[in-house]
Amino acid sequence: MFALKPIHLEKKVSNENQIILLFDMDTTCPCLYPMLYTMKFLRFQSVSTQHADLIALKFWYDFWSEKFATSFCESFYSSSYNFEIIQSEIDNFIIYLENNKKIESNLIRLRNAEHANYTTIGHRLRSFLKFYSFLIDEYLTIQSQPQLSLKEIQKIKGNLNKYMTIKKKIINNFSKSNKTIKSEINYSFKSMNDEMIKGLYLIISPSNSNKYNTLNPFKSKNVQLRNFLIIHLMLNYGLRIGELMLLTTNSIKKSIQNHNFSLIITNTDDEFDDRSKKPKIKNEYSYRVIKLQERDYRILQIYIDEIRKEIPSQILFTSLKPPYSALSYASVKKIFDHVDLSLKTLLPECFDTSAYDSIERLTPHVCRHSWAYMMLSFSFEKYKKENVNHSDLKQSVNDALLKAQDDLRALGGWSPTSTMPIYYGKRFIVERANFMNLARIIDSSINYD
Repeated sequence: MFALKPIHLEKKVSNENQIILLFDMDTTCPCLYPMLYTMKFLRFQSVSTQHADLIALKFWYDFWSEKFATSFCESFYSSSYNFEIIQSEIDNFIIYLENNKKIESNLIRLRNAEHANYTTIGHRLRSFLKFYSFLIDEYLTIQSQPQLSLKEIQKIKGNLNKYMTIKKKIINNFSKSNKTIKSEINYSFKSMNDEMIKGLYLIISPSNSNKYNTLNPFKSKNVQLRNFLIIHLMLNYGLRIGELMLLTTNSIKKSIQNHNFSLIITNTDDEFDDRSKKPKIKNEYSYRVIKLQERDYRILQIYIDEIRKEIPSQILFTSLKPPYSALSYASVKKIFDHVDLSLKTLLPECFDTSAYDSIERLTPHVCRHSWAYMMLSFSFEKYKKENVNHSDLKQSVNDALLKAQDDLRALGGWSPTSTMPIYYGKRFIVERANFMNLARIIDSSINYD
C-alpha cells in the first residue's frame, strides 16, 4: 500500500518549505526513486503540481505491487536499471487506469470505455512519463550501466526518446478523441456577462438597517458582509481561491499619506491556521501588490475592526463562530454553492444550457474568469482610445490588445509570456471577433434578397 504525505521543512529547500513524498506504508519509508525525483525536480514545483505528479506515481506503484507482488523500486534496482521492464508494462498500466485501477489478466480494452475519463488518464500518464524521463537521465549513464559503451547508451536513449514522443502523441490524441466520441466538447464560457454580475450583486449585497436583502441566502448580517467581501475581492481583483485564503489582517495596507490602499498577495504563516490543506502562492509571479479602491478598503476595515475583532487568528476570512477556524477550500466552495442556487433562481436563463453564452455554475474560478473578461475589455477600449490618432489602425488595435494582456498578466499573477490572459478572457475575444465579423458582413453590402 502506498500513500502521499506532506513533509514540512524547517529550512527552505523548496519553493514552499514543504514537499510531498510517496511512502510505502508497509515499510513506513519513502519510496526511493520518487523521493529522488522529488528532491531533484519536483520540490521546485508548487505543492499542487507535486501532488498531481505523485498521485500518478502512486497508481504506478500500486499497479506494480499488485501485479508483481513487490515494489517497483526493488524491481528496477534488482534488474540493474533495465528500462525494458518499464516500457513493457506501460500499455498494461494504461489498461489498469482504464479499468478503474483493477488488474484483469484476460482483459483486452478496446478504448473509450464509457466510465473512463481519458482526460484524467492522459494527465496521469504524462506525469508518469516525466518520471520515466527522470529515470532515463539518472540511470542510463556510464556510471550506472558500466557494461554498456557510450555509443550503446546514446542509441538506447535515442530509441527511448522516440518511444516517449510517440506515446505522448497517442495520449494527447486519445483524450481528445474521447471527448469527441462522448460529445463532451464544452462551448460555454466560464465568465459572467454584465447581466449576471448585476444579478450576483443583488444577491450578495449585505442587509443594512434600512433594508433587508431577501435575496441573500445568508441570514446573519456579519456572515453576509464576510461572504460579500470574499466574492467581491475575487470578482474585482482577480484573486485565485488560494490567494484569497492566504489574506490576513496585515494584507491590507495604506500609504504613508493615506492616499493609496493596497492588497498584498504573499504566503502566510499563522499559528492558528489548522487547515489540513494549507493554501500556498502558486508561483513566483503570484507575489504582487494590488491597488484597492478606497471604498473597498473602508469596508474591509469595518469587517476587521467590528466583525472579527475578537478572533485571535490574523487570517482574514475565518468562521465567525468559535473556534474561529480559517475557511477551507470546502468552506469557500459551500458559500459559492449557496449563492449559485440563488443566482439560478433569480436568472435561470443565464444557466440555460441551450444558450451558447450561458454558464454552468458560479464558482471561484468563474469569478476570476469574469474579472479577466471585464479587465481585458476595459483595458483594450482604453488603450484603443489613446491610439485613436495612430496612422495604422490595424497596428493600433493590435497594440491595444497586447497592452491589455500585459495588464492582465501583471495583476493576475501570470508570467510576462503567459498565454492565460487570452484563455481567461475568452468571452471578450469571442465577442470582439463576432462583432467585427458582423460589421464586415454589413459593410460588404452584398445583396442576396
